[in-house]
Amino acid sequence: MVQSDKLRFAPQNLYPRLEPSTGIFCSAFAIFITLFLFLACDPSSYETQLNQAREYQTQGYLKEAEQLITEVIQTNESYTEAFLLRGQIRESNSEFEKAISDYSTIIDQNPQITQAWSSRGSCYYRIGAFQNAIQDFSRAIELEPDNADLYLYLGNSYGEMDMFTEAIKNFNVAREISFGNYYSNLTKAYEDINSRKYTSALARATSAIEENPTDPIPHSYKGISLYHLGKFDDAIVHLNTANKLDPDNSATIYNLGLAYIASDNTEEAISQFEKAMSIDPSLKRDIELAVTLESE
Repeated sequence: MVQSDKLRFAPQNLYPRLEPSTGIFCSAFAIFITLFLFLACDPSSYETQLNQAREYQTQGYLKEAEQLITEVIQTNESYTEAFLLRGQIRESNSEFEKAISDYSTIIDQNPQITQAWSSRGSCYYRIGAFQNAIQDFSRAIELEPDNADLYLYLGNSYGEMDMFTEAIKNFNVAREISFGNYYSNLTKAYEDINSRKYTSALARATSAIEENPTDPIPHSYKGISLYHLGKFDDAIVHLNTANKLDPDNSATIYNLGLAYIASDNTEEAISQFEKAMSIDPSLKRDIELAVTLESE
């Protein structure tokens, strides 16, 4: 840089100062201001900075990510995505109160954003403010009533307050959303078998199989129902399916042995009973009793 004392002794007439006209100066200044405002307010610029912050977050540079997001927020205090990302970073750093502040800002700006409610509820849950968590998760559910995860979070919050009836209620809703009527059909099939309502149990188990064919339990329930309805060959089919899906379930193998005895396939029945006893030796007495009753 040229020092000022050298300029002081420079002949003024050899270095005339160029003065721009007023119009030119104003135009240049206006262009500068316009460019500055464009760069400061350009949405694509915000998005670029936010993406860089996400990259920092992925790489584990949370402090740098938060600092960059804060700079974005200082120039645009209504940038929802920035508050959301900063809240997530603070939450991952266990700075729950700060994260709650960011999520609250989003809610104040736009109360229709489900993620802000659920994220704030999660922070309240982490600091033990379960009543606040319940309120936030409930509001999130109002906005997204088909989101199974929200019912799980709400159920957990109720559970922490020993409100187990409400907790179970929300857990059941989460299961129904995730699996349709699967669990309802499975539960009622079990109840119908215990009540000896085998026709109803058969229908429930069949519906459960249609919804989740890879679960051995409804196949087992269907096999048991068919057995009691006297359809032994069909019972064997479904009990075999249940056995293939869960080959170490001694109860299924035992029931399969009973079905083979009922269908006069003694050799296969003995084979199944031996397998069941190898897994659970305590079944020996039940098997001996079953064979005796069947022979009578």
